Amino acid sequence: MATMTSIRERQKFILWAFLVIFLLSLSIGGLVGGANIIDQIFGSNLAGNAVGVVNSNRITLDQLSQAISAQTAQAREQFGELNDRLVDQAENQAWESLVNLFLLNDEIADRRLEVSGDEIYYLLENYPPQFLQQHEAFQTEGEFDPNLYYQALNNPTGNEWAPVETYLINILPSDKMSNLVRAIAYTSEEEVKSAWYERNTEATIDYIYVPSSRIKADDIVVSEDDLKTIYRRNRDSYTLPETRILEYVYWEKIPTAEDSAEVEETARQLAERARAGEDFAQLALDYSEDPGSGPGGGDLGWFGKGQMVTPFEEAAFSARVGEIVSPVKTQFGYHVIKIEDRREDEDGLKVSARHILLKVVISSQTYNRLRSQANIFSADAADSSFEIALKNHGLASRTSTPLRIADKYLPPPVGMLRRAVRFAFEAEEVDLVSDVVENEQCYLVARLAEVRPEGVQSFEEVRESLEPTARQEAANEQATLIMASIQQQLAAGIQWPTVADSFPEATYAAGTTARLNGSFSGIGRSPLLTGLLKTLVPGQVSEVIRLERGEAIVRLVDRTEPDWEQYADNRESQHEQLLNRRINSIWNDWLADLKKQARIIDNRHVFY
Repeated sequence: MATMTSIRERQKFILWAFLVIFLLSLSIGGLVGGANIIDQIFGSNLAGNAVGVVNSNRITLDQLSQAISAQTAQAREQFGELNDRLVDQAENQAWESLVNLFLLNDEIADRRLEVSGDEIYYLLENYPPQFLQQHEAFQTEGEFDPNLYYQALNNPTGNEWAPVETYLINILPSDKMSNLVRAIAYTSEEEVKSAWYERNTEATIDYIYVPSSRIKADDIVVSEDDLKTIYRRNRDSYTLPETRILEYVYWEKIPTAEDSAEVEETARQLAERARAGEDFAQLALDYSEDPGSGPGGGDLGWFGKGQMVTPFEEAAFSARVGEIVSPVKTQFGYHVIKIEDRREDEDGLKVSARHILLKVVISSQTYNRLRSQANIFSADAADSSFEIALKNHGLASRTSTPLRIADKYLPPPVGMLRRAVRFAFEAEEVDLVSDVVENEQCYLVARLAEVRPEGVQSFEEVRESLEPTARQEAANEQATLIMASIQQQLAAGIQWPTVADSFPEATYAAGTTARLNGSFSGIGRSPLLTGLLKTLVPGQVSEVIRLERGEAIVRLVDRTEPDWEQYADNRESQHEQLLNRRINSIWNDWLADLKKQARIIDNRHVFY
């Protein structure tokens, strides 16, 4: 019954990640019993055409497609139009949600977090779920009516409560699981007091700060031995699966001069029709591709100088009232402009105008020509060789970075083109040439240039990527040496501003104030800095401390202590904040540990 009595509290802290997973589970069969249902449908053979496997659970193509659709719909609500990166991100989030779902499904089954009929009835009787309270059948004059609810609950006429029972069978195990996580997340009274103190105490400090970014490039020397040391230290991180490299050419899908000329001619024709007496507003309704003004007959209202792009502004302000100007080209396309009125006010000259916007887009003829060029090149390359076809067609090729089997992208402007990567891994031998593949950006033909077997990348292969790390480490060492010299001068009694002025890499700030758990201007925030400022007394100088981006010496000028009489009033909210952070931390660590121990097979590259 503990699960039931905590149901309302659960609404305050339940993890968003768990909630997303639960909602996802509703669309694919529920958290409880999901593994058994899948096993019954597909049997115990997991090696077939599953998109993925999580322990003994198959992720089917249909399940992943539903999850991707839900995730992309959510992303579209948040971001509007989705580019390739956002689509890819949504697909990966859908995959992660399904993996998490099945991991939790297994945990719920292993821990035997079953839900009894008594538990379901207790919840319905004592804590009616919100979705039921909001149902019109249980409301009187727009408010929840307990009498109507309890009458229906205690006098069922059939199986009308079965969907509710199914819903609760799905959600209550998640509630039990979240209670287990909550039980682990203990916070002591001292921790709550400390967090409240840090939140409500202000400190004023002076500091001398040497950020590693201020170290001059000429002072940073990176040797070959330094690079090799970093390589040896991190050698395990340079292990790569089998990769493949493509040589490719592409035909970018962009409008040609002919496409632009065709749109320009259409703009001229529309202008002539308007000059001949046709209603401009109706022409705008019929032809304008401006989503803002088009539905309003092209009406732009009144505007002054500086509000429109330069070509549009110059045309509009140089025309007479009633004049139709076209074609006017801007980065948006070609415009037909009609000047409705002009006036002068305190802000200067204003113009009222309508316009028709015709966007310059690639024509079907251009699409067909580009496709034909790509097809001919592909056939020539297959008949002779990729190199000969390049010479015959006067084209230059590009070479991809090493591609992994799950990769989707080629360098801009190509972008996402999964079919090209699939060709790379389906090709049985080097020099095979692909058919034409395409995306929204281009048509592309590729040759498998190289197959690199699984293994550790050589020092030479990763050398370039090692240099930033080596330079950062060298800069940190330089900052440490500078701070040691600064510390010596301060110890000798030299004034802080004078010391800072003698080191061009150093920054001095006086009287910077922030809360202990907040961010100090110029040096940011750090748990180390917070702890330090709790121990110093006003006037005391710290030892050198290492911050995220450099090193600093701090002097505490003042510390404003909080009013502890207010602690009792704020204790509960502070406790909840601290507890929820801890719950999320435990949850994330626990889920990461489940993934490490699980058998997870990702076959998405076979299907997408």
